Amino acid sequence: MSSVGNFGIPAFGGGAGLRSEHIPSILERRPDCRWFEIIVENFLDFGGWIRESFEAICQDYTVIPHGVCLSIGSTDPLDVDFLRRLKPFLDSIDAPCMSDHLCFTMVDHANLNELIPVPFTQESADNIISRVEIVQDILERPFLLENITRYMTVSDREMSEAEFISTIVEKANCGILLDITNVHLNSYHHNFDALDFIKSLPLNRVGQMHLAGFEDDGEVLIDAHDAPVPDAVWALFRETLKLTGPTNALVEWDNNLPTVERLLQESRMADSIMAKVCPEWSSERGDENSGLSDAVS
Repeated sequence: MSSVGNFGIPAFGGGAGLRSEHIPSILERRPDCRWFEIIVENFLDFGGWIRESFEAICQDYTVIPHGVCLSIGSTDPLDVDFLRRLKPFLDSIDAPCMSDHLCFTMVDHANLNELIPVPFTQESADNIISRVEIVQDILERPFLLENITRYMTVSDREMSEAEFISTIVEKANCGILLDITNVHLNSYHHNFDALDFIKSLPLNRVGQMHLAGFEDDGEVLIDAHDAPVPDAVWALFRETLKLTGPTNALVEWDNNLPTVERLLQESRMADSIMAKVCPEWSSERGDENSGLSDAVS
């Protein structure tokens, strides 16, 4: 599998989020999907049926873990105990990388259960860089930071969001999980060109992408993960692939969950677009790209 570019991580193509509601159907039908992403906190310390089912899925599919609680931008102490429990779990599933959000979720040891944006300052960047270095030292695999949706800007007097991301990933020598939908939403809320923003990032550090649907309430675009990926996001994804080459593109769908079959239609759409934009990658995999490929222009 190709790993040229993509921050040295194998490029598996389109994938889907593994949710407990879908596990019985996946185990029964073994659908055609190269990889699933898990929210690692949902599987790390669980036993019983969840653990047994998860291990059965790992027999047939690549699993890439994603985190929601690391709070890499916090000033609370980094949860080193969590990282030390996480390391053998990642080893056991041969995880090619690990990712979490470029934000904070903890304040004074209280979990806010929200992805809170950090100020785009050098002080904030230095704090995150030092924490990422600890994470990578413990986990011993590529670590990716995901750009989040932000409905407000805490501070951008010292640097822009793109400069902030670039500073952190280059100095910490980590990767980017580029959420295409989040770029689209932020470009709407903060009036910038989405593709120009993406072009300004160190794209050689992109090791994964996220795509999702969102809710439009007439004034605000809400990152709801509850609908099909819209045309504007597919178009931005296509243009981004021209710059990055093949990657791992996850379709996120966390609310109003569809059937596995419907979810995987979205994943195959990502695969089909990637095959058209990156024909050498497609040829290397021996893809025939039937079905949805004809629907992608």
